[in-house]
Order: sequence, then structure tokens, then C-alpha cells
Amino acid sequence: MREQEEGLKELKYVSVRGITKGPESVECFYDDSLAAPPIIDVAQGAERDGFDGIVISCFFDPGLNSVREVVSIPVASAGEASLHLACSLGHKIGVVTTVENSIPVIEHLVRALGLDSRVVTVRAASLGVLELDSGELTVGALLRESLSAIKESKADVIVLGCTGMTKVALLLQDRIREAGFDVPVVDPLRAALHWAETLVDMKLRHSRLGYRKPPPKTRT
Repeated sequence: MREQEEGLKELKYVSVRGITKGPESVECFYDDSLAAPPIIDVAQGAERDGFDGIVISCFFDPGLNSVREVVSIPVASAGEASLHLACSLGHKIGVVTTVENSIPVIEHLVRALGLDSRVVTVRAASLGVLELDSGELTVGALLRESLSAIKESKADVIVLGCTGMTKVALLLQDRIREAGFDVPVVDPLRAALHWAETLVDMKLRHSRLGYRKPPPKTRT
């Protein structure tokens, strides 16, 4: 069941498990709500199967707080991990995401994390999650919005607002530097994977005062 994912060879025993119910992509509040219940089920199954930690591969962090309540192993998620990492790389964060519908969801996440003063802009590349690839259309759209965030909003760190952008993160960082701006680009999926690995290595997990076990009751 545990296998290494291509491109993440420094991490050991990474297994990818997809949800079998819910939206085909997560791009708005409605999608976020539909994705959460099956994510909770998969997370509980992972703990039963003996995994050491869990990563939720979506920038919106669907079901993150609920998963932490019901499992006792470390849980990381892409939005939270990448935004906290970005805070250590600069002072003003620009998030570049997929479509306009995603912007309010990300702004809500930023407020919940208390990072309003650090995230100076959230911009959409006008590409749906299912349209993303490693081609020039995707790179060009992300580059356009990243440079706008840097020039217009004075962002000094770029965070990619979708885990479907993993394949182009380093290329985008190179393109931004070629344009004259030495600005780091944070890939949210890799940030979450390494965050989870660190938690496991340090034998840390979420607080049971902050994430209490759900009270026993009938739930149907």
C-alpha cells in the first residue's frame, strides 16, 4: 500500500489515496464542503492502516480541523503549511491560484490563519484545476499573475494556490528570476509533505486541547 511518488524521492513510503466521492476538483466553498466528508473517511482509514502521518492535498485544507479531531497522528495540509513556510521567506506574500471562485475561499483561509497582514494579494490565473499541466499555457498564466503580484502588490514571496501546480513550481521560480526578481515560489504540496515529515520526525502531533476528540453520539 505504501509507495514512493515520482518527484518526491527524498520522502519515504508516500502513498497517495484519492477520495471516491465528491467533486472532481475543488475550486469554491461548495466543492470544499463536498470534499471534506470523504477526506475524513480516508484519513481515518490511513490511521487504521498504520500510517505515521497524513497530508491533505488541497490548498483549501478541506476537512483539516475535523481530521485532526478524529485521528491521533500528525496531519498537515497544503494551504496552512505553505503559507506558514512563506512567512519565513519574506514579508509580503502573494498567492496565485486557479480561478476567480477560489479567491474568496483562500482569503477566508488566510483570515482563519491570522495572516491578513502578510498576504497582500490573491490572484487567479484563469485556469481550472483540470486544465493545469506543465505546458507553456500554465507557466505563462502563472508567470503573468506572479509578476503582477510582485510589481503591483509588492509581494516578495509567491505561494501557488493549488497542489495541481507542483510540476511547474521550480520552472516558474526560474522564470521569475529571469524577469529580474529573486523571489521564492512555494509549492504547497511539497510544503505539506515536508511539514508532515518534520512532525513525524520530531514526534509532534496536534494539541488535544485545541483539537478535542468529538463527543460520543449517534451520527448518521
